[in-house]
Amino acid sequence: MTLTESFALASFTLFSLADLRYRLVPGIELFLFGTILLTLPVTPLQTGIILFACAWGLFRSIPGWLALPLLFYPPAWPVLLTGYGYRKGLIGRADLLAISGLACLFPLPAVLLSLLGLEVWRRIWIRRQTGLIPALPGLLLGLLAFLLLRLMFQVT
Repeated sequence: MTLTESFALASFTLFSLADLRYRLVPGIELFLFGTILLTLPVTPLQTGIILFACAWGLFRSIPGWLALPLLFYPPAWPVLLTGYGYRKGLIGRADLLAISGLACLFPLPAVLLSLLGLEVWRRIWIRRQTGLIPALPGLLLGLLAFLLLRLMFQVT
């Protein structure tokens, strides 16, 4: 397991526990800052594009037409979708920052599997509880699925 994978896995485990217990995720900004420090020297273009997509979602003063060029870069799509959800008040700020960090650290299939894990988690959650859904445990579930699948296909 690489340093980035270990960092993401340890961070998401702690954040998932905090999200389940307190419904707040303190330190998610530090996670995004850590991903920037890890990925900026290696892939500066991807990190910059993902951060711009995240900034577009966070700050409503940035007009929507500035996000149009980002539609030509597929790894930015999950961040743009989450940013749109944040702008409309459907998704929390911590979820946007977490997906942005994942998009900086991992390839597009990992981010998509994390979102699929979020959907599985949402379906389990609404059967047992009502109210707001903590998203980070679902993202962790999808990230674990990606890492296990990659491990299985790497060994064979």
